Amino acid sequence: MSTHSAMEIILAGNQQQSIWDEFVEQHATATHCHRFGWKRVLEDSLGLRTFYLMAMSAGRVTGILPLAWQKSFLFGSFLTSLPHLNAGGVLAESGAVEDALVARAIELADENRAARIQLRYRSECRLSWPINNRKVSAVREVSRDTEAMWKAISSNNRRKVNKATRTGMTAEAEGAEALDIFYRIYADNMRNLGTPVYPRSFFAEVLRNFAASSEIVVVRLHGEPIAAAWLNGFRDGVEATWMCSLWKYLQLQPNMMLYWHILRIAGERGYRMFDFGRSTRDSGTHKFKQLWDTTDVELPWANWTAEGAVTADLSPANPKYQLATKLWAKLPLPVANFIGPHIVRNLP
Repeated sequence: MSTHSAMEIILAGNQQQSIWDEFVEQHATATHCHRFGWKRVLEDSLGLRTFYLMAMSAGRVTGILPLAWQKSFLFGSFLTSLPHLNAGGVLAESGAVEDALVARAIELADENRAARIQLRYRSECRLSWPINNRKVSAVREVSRDTEAMWKAISSNNRRKVNKATRTGMTAEAEGAEALDIFYRIYADNMRNLGTPVYPRSFFAEVLRNFAASSEIVVVRLHGEPIAAAWLNGFRDGVEATWMCSLWKYLQLQPNMMLYWHILRIAGERGYRMFDFGRSTRDSGTHKFKQLWDTTDVELPWANWTAEGAVTADLSPANPKYQLATKLWAKLPLPVANFIGPHIVRNLP
């Protein structure tokens, strides 16, 4: 416990979930990544140690900072808010509250011998720490007027969606019953990308904690699942947090069918904004998303390094990470699925 003036910084547990989530719901810049349920997802499925810091003043919440501790051979020991997600940086009523939460995070890094802290913000960050601006989210507005949205997308995109439809491709929004289908496609896709796969329990925990705001969209070709997306809704927006497809069907444009169907159901659900998810700026994936007339939202990730520690590159551009990626893509799928969950827990 740490005290800053009349402010108290506590470690929030399950008994504080309701007041934590109430603060998140009321804060203007909150994201779905800030919701308390992610604490249980990270702990119960990945075995991560978390520190959910909550600032209290006069018996009320004035700020929060969710943190998870990780340690690996490639990246060392570090705290992140939040790993495996696109955001999670400090939410606070004032700069003084944010400073107090950040100061406590640095104390925790020292106590746990973590050499680095990464706080993931969305849109803007007031911290003076070095900022990594490599990541962006591509977003666009949606509406209930499906016909108007269809006319608004490019003729090239419409042509590709129509081509996918003519091949016998369909897309449907599904629930928990599609978990195994999603995971099978996701695991195959991640192995091909050279990235360790999450355990199935990770997604099961997301469903358990966010059942009302999670949805799985599946694309089928003559009944066979070939692509899928995992949607997380929050307020008036919905994000495609994980998307995947079987590579052998990519020439049939299943991703075009997938994106169009998500735009349509997002509008039908009453959302106003669809987030295509995180991309590396100017990457092939980023450029593909821009084909849907998107607007970029900056994802400034602030990085603190302990005095005397070597600044680490926590990105896929790290040569050690690139080598591991090339080797991983060559593994047989059953081997990758068995080993992957033991590795991914400690990737940033």
